[in-house]
Amino acid sequence: MVHTSLSWVLLLLLSTQVHNAQSLSQPVRVRVCQNKHCKKRNANLKQCVSQLLPEAEVESSGCLSHCNDGPNIEVESGGHATVLNGIQDVATAAFLLEQDLEMRIPKILLAASKLMEQVPSLDTATGLKYLDSVISKLETSEYETSPAMARALVMRADLHLKSAGEPSKALEDAQRVLELKQVATTETLAMAYRILADTEENKVRVIAVLQQWQQDLPEFRTKLQNEIQRILESMEQDGDDGSVGRKSFMAA
Repeated sequence: MVHTSLSWVLLLLLSTQVHNAQSLSQPVRVRVCQNKHCKKRNANLKQCVSQLLPEAEVESSGCLSHCNDGPNIEVESGGHATVLNGIQDVATAAFLLEQDLEMRIPKILLAASKLMEQVPSLDTATGLKYLDSVISKLETSEYETSPAMARALVMRADLHLKSAGEPSKALEDAQRVLELKQVATTETLAMAYRILADTEENKVRVIAVLQQWQQDLPEFRTKLQNEIQRILESMEQDGDDGSVGRKSFMAA
């Protein structure tokens, strides 16, 4: 049962004694295959690895071969690269990374990641309960500013939007993610900006959010510029004073 396993993980998370973080003995670079076959099997693998190894450099990759054995990642450390296969969940990722790097994934990060992995399958109220626990625990640990914290906050923001009447809480969590932009993954940061833009009613301020988004994540520039242009056209059609927005847009 999902709730039984979640209860066990939650107990592990809440009982974890926070010790000094275990640093990687040497730089680690992880390339996560984003080929359609691997991504279909585990779309959140890059996020998962970032949460488990907050000190590593985690990036997207083209096909790493071994497609039938995916999802795959390549771990490079000490001049040696190894392809790890079949990483379909958090537990498998942690096990294989620990074996390859000869280190222990911090229990609090493993437990937090397991909980977040299950949240999409839960009802909104239960999901919020577990995310509250994750965030509360991370806030009192060395991982207060980490990819895991940023992800938990943006997931909670998303659930607050789904629970009617909680946009202010969603905005608060999304803003906290922006404060963690140096450690948040691209996916997490983009999700936070999307929430901020979608909950803002003033169109000029929406444009400002979208401009900041494209500044922080240039890979979204074309898509966001198109969205800004549509907003400006809508303002003009509605007879709104779009001069502030257009001036800001043209200066970006």
